Amino acid sequence: MKYLGSVTFFSMLVFIAFSSFKPSSKTNNIHDEGDDYDTLDYYTMSVSGIKLASNYGVILDKLGSPDSVTKEETQDAQLSNHFEMYFYGKDTFFVMDETVSGFDLKTPKFKIDNLDLKVGDAMAKVKKRFPKSYKVRDVDNSVEDWITTISIRFGTSDSFLEITVQNDKIISLTTITDDGSDSEE
Repeated sequence: MKYLGSVTFFSMLVFIAFSSFKPSSKTNNIHDEGDDYDTLDYYTMSVSGIKLASNYGVILDKLGSPDSVTKEETQDAQLSNHFEMYFYGKDTFFVMDETVSGFDLKTPKFKIDNLDLKVGDAMAKVKKRFPKSYKVRDVDNSVEDWITTISIRFGTSDSFLEITVQNDKIISLTTITDDGSDSEE
């Protein structure tokens, strides 16, 4: 019984020690949260002057009328009033409840302002800026020209900026939310 009490006491000491430790690292809005990924502050993200979490009207003000708008019915959309996608050529901005919630960039027309990243930039730029995420990158070698995906977490959420690279060049910049499923289709 003494052994069990000692183990419990030691466990409590370890818990207290770790719970009081908070790493603080802030450089270019990149935070080290102690996990496998580099992290970013969602609220500092801006794409060609369009800030995430701002009213969707800023998209129309900055870019004019989109080529098309599609209302998407997804699990996330059921939790809100509506989810829309604003298409500008191959690039897409996501709007949920009239708020800019994300993007899917496929062309160099737009750039992520605070990171100075755009489609077409070299993978070396991503590797240097996000070393932790680069170490745990996903490589799909099932295609002739390997595709690499580097994920950067938004704070401690289950949302990420995914940077997709092929032939050492960024081919897409996308915000995603991990739904918790690991299904491979």
